[in-house]
Amino acid sequence: MSEENKDQGKKRDGVYIIIILLLILGGGYMIYLLSEKNKSLNDCSNNRADLELQLEELNLMMEDEGVAMGENVKENLENMLSMYNNMEASNADMQDSIAAQKEKISNLLVELEDAKGDKRHYVSKVYELQKEAETLRNIMKDYLRTIDSLNTVNQGLVVDLEEATNNLNNVTTERDELQNTTNELTDKVNKGSKLVASSIVSEGIKEKSSGSYKETTKARSCTHIRACFRVGSNAIANKGNKTIYLRVIGPNGSVLTSSTSNTFKADNGTNMLYSDKKSINYQNEAVDVCIFYELGTEIEKGNYKTQLYCEGALMGSDDFVLK
Repeated sequence: MSEENKDQGKKRDGVYIIIILLLILGGGYMIYLLSEKNKSLNDCSNNRADLELQLEELNLMMEDEGVAMGENVKENLENMLSMYNNMEASNADMQDSIAAQKEKISNLLVELEDAKGDKRHYVSKVYELQKEAETLRNIMKDYLRTIDSLNTVNQGLVVDLEEATNNLNNVTTERDELQNTTNELTDKVNKGSKLVASSIVSEGIKEKSSGSYKETTKARSCTHIRACFRVGSNAIANKGNKTIYLRVIGPNGSVLTSSTSNTFKADNGTNMLYSDKKSINYQNEAVDVCIFYELGTEIEKGNYKTQLYCEGALMGSDDFVLK
């Protein structure tokens, strides 16, 4: 081998050695870097484990706090529901609005109860419902302010109503007193305007063949019953035609009459039988009147009574005996 070839071989060997050394150094450096990276990864893993542990502890703390907070939210919702119940009972005008808020609260309580199965979901639901509960509380405060204003107005109206009622009671009392006075005066006028019969003479009459009449006390001889009397003067009575009804009451208490349809209405509203009647033209001055009742059959012996009525009121009465 020539010297030249030897020198070229030595150069190649030197290059190979350098390359090998560089490879060894590069590999060592890579091993160092890999070692450092693994160390960093281990540190990151340890830190992650610590953070996960802390997060788990934090979650547990939040769950416990959420459960406690959930009970507070539930209590707040129940208190609001109770207050709405009281408001509904005393404020009929706002019943629809109050009922809507009560329904919302009831639905939130159902949601809160349904979420208890999953603690983490329960915690998030508690935070969500806490915000809604706060909104409902603000709405309730507005209702309370409105109701307070209405109550203030109502109290004023109650005072006004009481005053008006008292005034009305006073007016009613005065009206009743005036009405009573008027009624009393009316009664007095009505009583005073009634016609009165005086000097009443009732007796049996026998009609002769000549057409003349003769008094008789014998029942079997009577053809008529006559009642003669004086209608007294009365300045406050109404003038005009007046009908006077004669009632002849026999010993057995029955009224002698020619027809059961012969009736008039008395002051008390009852229909009364009469024996005969007569119309007169009354001009507030005294007038003498006689009424004859014709007998259809022979009547019995005994005590008889006559009664005179005009415009439903008893004018007077008399008694006589037939033997």
